Amino acid sequence: MALSHKRPSKGEEIRTQILQDVIETSEGKKRLNVDIEASLFKKIKIRAAEEGRTIADITASLWRDYISKNS
Repeated sequence: MALSHKRPSKGEEIRTQILQDVIETSEGKKRLNVDIEASLFKKIKIRAAEEGRTIADITASLWRDYISKNS
């Protein structure tokens, strides 16, 4: 059986995530408190668990998307 030299299909996505993690960890962080409905929080928590992500990660990602669209 020959070895394949193909890249994994998610190679670029993984590299981007690693770079993002490095940038985020080298920068100071601030806490953001928001009041939302309990039912919405429960849905967010379930979705985060299904995706294997943290609520903080999802929230930061949403803010980055928001800022990049409105800059």
